[in-house]
Amino acid sequence: MHEYSATHALVGEVVRQLKTRGVEKVLAIRLRRGSAFSEAALRQAYAASSAGTMLENAELIVETIDLTFRCACGYARVINSEDLIGHMFVCPDCGSTREVDDAHDLSVGEITIEDAELA
Repeated sequence: MHEYSATHALVGEVVRQLKTRGVEKVLAIRLRRGSAFSEAALRQAYAASSAGTMLENAELIVETIDLTFRCACGYARVINSEDLIGHMFVCPDCGSTREVDDAHDLSVGEITIEDAELA
């Protein structure tokens, strides 16, 4: 659910900003997600949120940024969405829990728009 909210908010803001610039069609958009942000959920939420907008049918390129969990006990690994309970990670070695603040980070990397003069 966090992925949907974050994606929906991001798509809404991108659409709002592009409209103020007169953009009518986006060819591609690159989004950066933390490895704990489910790519499948991102793609599903993007499809739902972009329907009927200039982002609909744009190529969605997803770049993943690894989030590494480091526990005080020495355990370390890159985490993904299946490793979390909400925003929490439980260390498999010692059982301690820690909130992963950037678990649902999502940002825009690049947007390719259709040039109206060339279309």
